[in-house]
Amino acid sequence: MSPDTGNKFTEGGDDSLSRYLKPDSPEIKEIKSLQGKEYEYSDYLGTIEYSIARYFYENDRGIKDKDAVAALNNIKNNYDKKISFFEQDLEIEIIENLIELLEDEPISHQEFKLAIDYVLEVIDNRSWMEDEQAYLKWAAYVMGLFTEKEREEYETEIRKLAARMGFSSKHADLMLMKGEEEDYFEFVENYGAEGTEELTDEELIAEMEKRFLSMPEDEKFDFLLENGPEFYELVGLYLSDLSERGEFDKIQTLYRKLTEKYDNFLYLYVYMGGIYVEKDPSLAKSYFEKALETLDKLDELSDSTREVLRDQFLNLINKLK
Repeated sequence: MSPDTGNKFTEGGDDSLSRYLKPDSPEIKEIKSLQGKEYEYSDYLGTIEYSIARYFYENDRGIKDKDAVAALNNIKNNYDKKISFFEQDLEIEIIENLIELLEDEPISHQEFKLAIDYVLEVIDNRSWMEDEQAYLKWAAYVMGLFTEKEREEYETEIRKLAARMGFSSKHADLMLMKGEEEDYFEFVENYGAEGTEELTDEELIAEMEKRFLSMPEDEKFDFLLENGPEFYELVGLYLSDLSERGEFDKIQTLYRKLTEKYDNFLYLYVYMGGIYVEKDPSLAKSYFEKALETLDKLDELSDSTREVLRDQFLNLINKLK
């Protein structure tokens, strides 16, 4: 428990978090998500996320993302119970800071639960990063809790992950909330979206996908040939879309042209292998073998990362024999 956590709970353990919330109005009940309303609810979302990040950074570097998820779910499901019901230090940290805010700026029950849901989704959006502390580290980083050395180490870690997965450097910068995100904003703005400066990185990627899918087919194809490695997300999206439509000739044409133009596009090989796992296991195996060969051509990978990926690709290849 943090040094200043516990006073209110010692004195007011019979109180409940729900007492600090307002009744739901008919209009509030219609709200199903806080997506697009981040600015309006920034104090509440920020309080929840900062509480988690600070607890991780200052009190327990051993907790994992799943612990934050468990704490948030427990608070959401039991916020009407007595405060003394909550026993985990992380839960208490979050609740104490929320009550301090809600005493002056109360929101309704529905808004409170949606705020919890929003943070849970943010955590889930980083679950692909193969790190049990992916969200916790990211939150500590973006909230400025890291020292300069820790910040540099984290940025290096993210860039290595991007390289390992075949992600673009622009996507790594977007994850790090650095200046390159204007390239993403420019893409979205060019296809008619407004207010992009208020989008989170998750919303921006979703908006990019929406705008990309609205392009005519020939524009999609040309765009990916010109920008494939920089917007790897859209390559995967388009290949998946073509696969669902059974347009495998077009998949092969795009693959051939991308590989002619770009070297060592690791993520492309992984995508292609995944597409053909059921349709043509032998072909899928060949793509995973290409991914395996590419590992030794990516100088930015550490030896340990290279070996982890090598084991993963070999496992996939062996399953397809």
